[in-house]
Amino acid sequence: MKYNYKNKKEIIHMLEKIFRNRNSIIISGGNTIKDLLKDYKHKIFCKKILLSDERLVKKNSNLRNDKFFKSLIKKKIIKHKQLINYNYQELDEKKINTFSNKISKLKFDYALLSLGNNGHFASIFKINNTKKNFYSIKNSPKYPKRRVTLSLDKISKCKKIFFLASRNNKKNEILNFQKYKLIKKLPKNKTFLYTF
Repeated sequence: MKYNYKNKKEIIHMLEKIFRNRNSIIISGGNTIKDLLKDYKHKIFCKKILLSDERLVKKNSNLRNDKFFKSLIKKKIIKHKQLINYNYQELDEKKINTFSNKISKLKFDYALLSLGNNGHFASIFKINNTKKNFYSIKNSPKYPKRRVTLSLDKISKCKKIFFLASRNNKKNEILNFQKYKLIKKLPKNKTFLYTF
């Protein structure tokens, strides 16, 4: 299902409603999410906020998703104890497995995901039938090659899955939203596209 918002201000107002009194939420990295949250003024009251994916680069790199969310902690938009993320810069399968086991015990109300080029999201570029909740990617088609991400199966278990996309930047992706293989793997009755 697709909903069109007039502008950034309207979609931020919608996000306020989503963030109010939710137990837990998954949020992806990407420029769309960061652009919407960089001017966000209200506290996010969710008990747990899971970063869906991370680029495995140096911790001080601007390519890391957690760097942005740590800036929200400094602004007191979120608290440190709310944020759950893979905070290592190296690809360590043992640590990834430990993190995956931790994630398996948690349930998430909502997922807020950016819609990437050619229909990818949350550093998921192809269907992976792993049984893990969280896994590594060693050869991503986008730089950097090494990443970690949440599984499609774990995202599918959310009560609602929201994709956010700017009409100026993601025209083709919005047009082809229902056709993408990865999107088709998500429950149709729980998956929504919000454009602005």
